[in-house]
Amino acid sequence: MTSFANIDPQQIKEDCRFYSGYKPCGKSDGCPDCAEYQPRGTEILIIKLGAMGDALRTKCLLPGLKRLHPQSWITWLTAPGTEPIVRDPLVDEVRALTPGGVLALEGRCFDLLLCLDKDAEAVALSRKIEATRKLGYAPTAGNQATVWNDGATYALRLGLSDDLKYRQNELTHPKILYGMAEMEYQGDEYGLEVSPAAREAAECILERGGVPKGARLIGLNTGCGPVFETKAWTQEGYAELIQRLSAQPELCMILLGGPREQELHRDLMHRAGDLAGARVFDSGNFNSLEVFFALVDECAALLSADSLAMHVGIALKKQLVAFFGPTCHQEVDLFGRGEMIVTDFQCSPCYLKRCNVRPSCMQSMDAADVEAAILRVLENA
Repeated sequence: MTSFANIDPQQIKEDCRFYSGYKPCGKSDGCPDCAEYQPRGTEILIIKLGAMGDALRTKCLLPGLKRLHPQSWITWLTAPGTEPIVRDPLVDEVRALTPGGVLALEGRCFDLLLCLDKDAEAVALSRKIEATRKLGYAPTAGNQATVWNDGATYALRLGLSDDLKYRQNELTHPKILYGMAEMEYQGDEYGLEVSPAAREAAECILERGGVPKGARLIGLNTGCGPVFETKAWTQEGYAELIQRLSAQPELCMILLGGPREQELHRDLMHRAGDLAGARVFDSGNFNSLEVFFALVDECAALLSADSLAMHVGIALKKQLVAFFGPTCHQEVDLFGRGEMIVTDFQCSPCYLKRCNVRPSCMQSMDAADVEAAILRVLENA
């Protein structure tokens, strides 16, 4: 066998998926006779920045891409901080939208480029990066979004027509994405992996919080992000729900959220302290993304607005109660695990960041209906 110690550089199989040029691949001491050689095959670039929940649900494309291109190398360009979301056994390389991340893509020629984001940075890069075939969103002369292919036209129209998006559309987001990528949709879901370290950290949080071992946990995700605060349920709604669920002796509840929900959680925990037999615990508001994933995975069922947490629950195949007011429930697929509560208001969906209607669609959501939905989905957990 020819060793790397004396190999001719022209004999190095630089197209092998195990080759980095940086350190030994661990498969062999030399390229020419290596039985582990695997060509990278079709080079695919996914450009998806945007919100974390959007990035997560875009992973439903990965099984379809691997069906169509079994021997392929998938690179994903994402927003900084979103890397834990898009990492996946089917993704070979994750790059962040940083000067260094973009520089690492320059000079490469991809076989297929999928631009699934309308941001000016994304569409501009879809023009700049070389690829044999380009699908999805393309840039206009002013770097606004248009399309590379006819299959992406419907997705573009959804953003331009409220009537189409709010009232006419019946396609879920995975079906829309598969249309953009010109692939056949076969019910593909999106997944999320929980690392052993994150799982251990989540177990420690539950243990320190006094959650009984083996408890049947209901995750109450109280946050929805700062962009569309109108998606959030009310403080009074959560307080009443906690009171109602406290009457179920076999259940425990865990509050899930970020720093913006710290005061809300403090109030809910204070109210729960006045309830006899209340079994509600606060998981903390400063957990890492990975630990948040692990905490959701500890739950038998999850209650969430249309948010990152909802998509995390879907990806982890949790029984879910998802509620919708100002956003479109039609685009979300729970894949048969859970229920949607859709508030029936003439003005919704609206995607407004502020709402002057009183009561608003989310203020009208009844805790008794939410409790009933949670108890129903638990039967399937």
